Amino acid sequence: MQKRCLFKYTLFLTALLILCAYTEVFAQERSSPENPKPATVLIGEHPGIEEIDAQSAAMLIATEFRKLGVPVDDPVDRTRTSGTVYRITFNRLGQKILVKLSHEMPLGTVLDEKQLWIDNIEEVIKAAPRLVDALINDKEIEQAIDMETVTSHEAAELNKKPGESLWNLGIFGAFIPGTDATANPGYEFGWSYETPKYGVGTEFRLSGSDDEYMFASWSIGGRYFFNAKNISPYVGGGLSIFRGSYEDFGRSYEDPYYYDNYDYFNDYYYEDDESGQDSGLGAYFVGGISMLRLTKSRLKFEIRIDRPFFSLPEDDMMPITFGIFFSQHYVPGRGCLSF
Repeated sequence: MQKRCLFKYTLFLTALLILCAYTEVFAQERSSPENPKPATVLIGEHPGIEEIDAQSAAMLIATEFRKLGVPVDDPVDRTRTSGTVYRITFNRLGQKILVKLSHEMPLGTVLDEKQLWIDNIEEVIKAAPRLVDALINDKEIEQAIDMETVTSHEAAELNKKPGESLWNLGIFGAFIPGTDATANPGYEFGWSYETPKYGVGTEFRLSGSDDEYMFASWSIGGRYFFNAKNISPYVGGGLSIFRGSYEDFGRSYEDPYYYDNYDYFNDYYYEDDESGQDSGLGAYFVGGISMLRLTKSRLKFEIRIDRPFFSLPEDDMMPITFGIFFSQHYVPGRGCLSF
């Protein structure tokens, strides 16, 4: 009888030990890297956000974790777990909402966090994939973006500093050092955009006479104004496409004897005729004074030096121009005469 009782007791202890060992092995398997314990999605503070909206947003976050292969439990609003916690919080600033997703382990110890501004709670649909992707894959929130996840806050039109468009007309006299070309008339038409301190613009310029030098250019460049007052000096420069040509008829004679040997032109005979033309890239430098800057119009006095990056076959050409220019405020759709 005692032997039978001892046998039963031994059998019971053996079964109990086997059960304990199995339970421990099962628990280890569940917590092994191949079968990690699901993380907790915690609904954090959300002042100004309805409870149902916060819960729905947390569900979207949990779904995105599962899409990336991260096991998580359904969202809760409180927990005492010592494991991994993903906390989502919402904070309002006026009409905008700051969504923050943090990785905590243990609870309260933040290992990493990502945040994104949205214009309304419905935009969590766009924000959730980006927040989870950035947090899990250690990306900047700006990198975890595609055409379908741009938020209204990011797509908002950027505020710009004040400036205005102007069309420009001008006349000038051209001087070409080393030649007899002095005060040859020239004309300019262009467009510019100006802020209180800077300006950018493009111009078409033409100057020349019938019997000497001629040049034309199209240029793009900028200007710097030394102050933001009604009258301001300025300097600037830029690049241009420059074309220049010249005709030099040399010495002239009235003796008809030369008719057989030289060209005839306007009752004179010429020898040593020279001509040339070329085009290419160049640079220019300007300086001047701009007036009436507090109105919709401008009046400018300007000196400009054009320096082509080439020389004509027989001579150099570096026009220096002095001119007066009028500018008028331009409003798209109203034409140039928008006074």
